[in-house]
Amino acid sequence: MIESDTRHPGLHRAVHAFLERHALHHDPLGYLEHGYVPLFLAGWRGSTGEPLELAACWGLLVWRLDDVFDTELRDAALKVVSVLVARLVDVLDGEPAEPGDHPAVRALADLVERTRAVMPEGWWTRYTAELDAWLHAAADKLEGYVRPCRTPTLREYVTLRPIDGGMLLAAMWTELALQCVTPDWTSLPVNSLLSCFSEIGTLTNDLAANGQGDTFTAQDALARSTGLSAEQARRRVREQLEAEKHRFAWLLMAVRADAIADLAGRYPAPLSADTVRFALALDRFRQALTDWTRTSSRYQQTTALIERTS
Repeated sequence: MIESDTRHPGLHRAVHAFLERHALHHDPLGYLEHGYVPLFLAGWRGSTGEPLELAACWGLLVWRLDDVFDTELRDAALKVVSVLVARLVDVLDGEPAEPGDHPAVRALADLVERTRAVMPEGWWTRYTAELDAWLHAAADKLEGYVRPCRTPTLREYVTLRPIDGGMLLAAMWTELALQCVTPDWTSLPVNSLLSCFSEIGTLTNDLAANGQGDTFTAQDALARSTGLSAEQARRRVREQLEAEKHRFAWLLMAVRADAIADLAGRYPAPLSADTVRFALALDRFRQALTDWTRTSSRYQQTTALIERTS
């Protein structure tokens, strides 16, 4: 049980201090009541100390920025958004935060300094590239869809959603939390696993967000492009989600089978031991994220559409 997890008090204190120190939210304790700490503890079992704290703070910063783009900047001038993205990218590239910067910029500068000191350069290079892409995708979604309340076509959705969804960032938080950096990130087995992980996370999120004013969802894009009714589109998305869950299980089984064969001396495994650890950790985080999305107060409606992952 998460309530009895001995890591809970320490992590809660650390992330609360992070939110408060950088003024990322006007009510840090209220924000944490969405269940972020239990999510991180359930998803990253075995993680402790600085790696756990850093991964959790990255998750909170990115999800807080997601809220800023989707709600707080909805009515802001285009220049305000452009300046914020530019400052975030500058700090990501190593520039220091300055007085008057947005709280998210100051928080990012903190995490950049702390994370670069403990993670391999190769991991940091791909992480910054993905975060840069996510920032621009979030801004594009704001200007192209959120601000004008425009539903994307299915083609527009599948082009932007994998980046805007941020699931590859979550995968790299998992590497950070558990110190299981895979050297096989670009290999076909890992790439397939990551693609499936991203689909499960974004489709689960979209189903939970239904009915809350967000029209940048799989079901809305599908209905607009195909003429299906809203209920028919939701049913199709649920079917796709179930298919992706089965595909993820199949891919994970393939990774584990190679690892078992290697231990038995039947043939050299094509994937490193860290990659196998990463794949198993990704599965745990996937399950924790699905359960959290189904129960979190962050999602106020239609949680019944999301089935518990077995």
